[in-house]
Amino acid sequence: MSEHKKYVLFSYLSIGSNIITGLILFPLIIKNIGFDALGIFGIIFSAKSIIDIGIGWLSGSMTKNLIHYKYLKYDIFTSSIIINVLYGIFAFCVIYLFGFLVHNEYLQSFFYFGLFSVLSFALVPFYEYLRAMLKQYQVAFFRFLQQFLFMVLALSSFVIFKNNSLDIIFLMLLISTIFTSICVGVYYFYHITLHISFKHISKKLFYKLLYKDGVLYFLQGMSTILLFQLDILLIDLLYGSEQVALYLLVWKIPNTLIMLGWRLSEPYQAIIAKEIQIDKKNISTRYFLFEKKLFILSIFVFFAYVLTGEWFMQLWLGVQNTPNINYMYLFPALAVVFSTMQRFYISANYFTFGLNKVVLAQFFELLLKTIFIVFLFDCFGVLAPIIGWLCAYCFTLFIYRKNAQKVFI
Repeated sequence: MSEHKKYVLFSYLSIGSNIITGLILFPLIIKNIGFDALGIFGIIFSAKSIIDIGIGWLSGSMTKNLIHYKYLKYDIFTSSIIINVLYGIFAFCVIYLFGFLVHNEYLQSFFYFGLFSVLSFALVPFYEYLRAMLKQYQVAFFRFLQQFLFMVLALSSFVIFKNNSLDIIFLMLLISTIFTSICVGVYYFYHITLHISFKHISKKLFYKLLYKDGVLYFLQGMSTILLFQLDILLIDLLYGSEQVALYLLVWKIPNTLIMLGWRLSEPYQAIIAKEIQIDKKNISTRYFLFEKKLFILSIFVFFAYVLTGEWFMQLWLGVQNTPNINYMYLFPALAVVFSTMQRFYISANYFTFGLNKVVLAQFFELLLKTIFIVFLFDCFGVLAPIIGWLCAYCFTLFIYRKNAQKVFI
């Protein structure tokens, strides 16, 4: 089995675990803890994603430099360890403070999630190193392991504990991450020789990692995360946590389909960066052949969700809990197609060049999304951010494709 196929397999297993977790956990939270608790559940994860903006971008810069400068690999890894651990501690403080000031009644949940964040950031350098070695399937496996264990523990908690709460759910998330961290450590101990090195760490190295390459990854990471998470925080701020819960229900399945689509193209980020230096014609042919296959697949998913979405939602939530909103299957299905192709085109630019145009296009999408949430929520309800995003895609998707084509010229 090729590395790409292994990556897709474990990525889909991870997404599958995430799907099952959401499909079962959401109704359980509503029934046993309350509709408001579901909104808080989504808000906590969104807050973490917003915090990721401060450091998530650095992973792209680190991986790119690990690919291109092998003699610096230990120094880059060491730098990443220091930065991510320190930022993880900062994230814990921000998350806990947010819970203390805004949602004090769920403070214990914020505490457990803060510890989970520290561990998540500490794992990032190990995943970067594997990606640079094109062992992306190993990263996908460890992510699957963490998600699968969380699924088992979180769902089992509703059977084990009589009085369940968000605190217990987030404790299970922390335990699953601790176990995964141990497994990553064991894998490195037996399979990868890695050293801590300060030999080449200098102002010049940090300038390249944090500024020369880092700024674009920061802006791209910020725009991507805000595109998927700012809507939740804005809806909570302007319209309340119950509207957040409704939005989560409407967007859960389409968002999962988007993540599945993204996993198909993500391996190309590192593959293109390496193989384009060896055989540009071959990688170009493979890339655009895959584009056609991905587009056909996304169209099939579009029609499948439009035709079966209502039936699936009713099966999942029950008829009485299924939202009844006009076009709530059509518009999200279109977003699945556009976002899947967007991510594919970005994969060509991620470790090569042209990321600056990607950033501008994504900020334009974010702007329209925000305008629709703030000014047109009364007209479109929880579909407002999705419709705003679709309007932006009518312009930006052509930019993404043209920008990707330039890499292979």
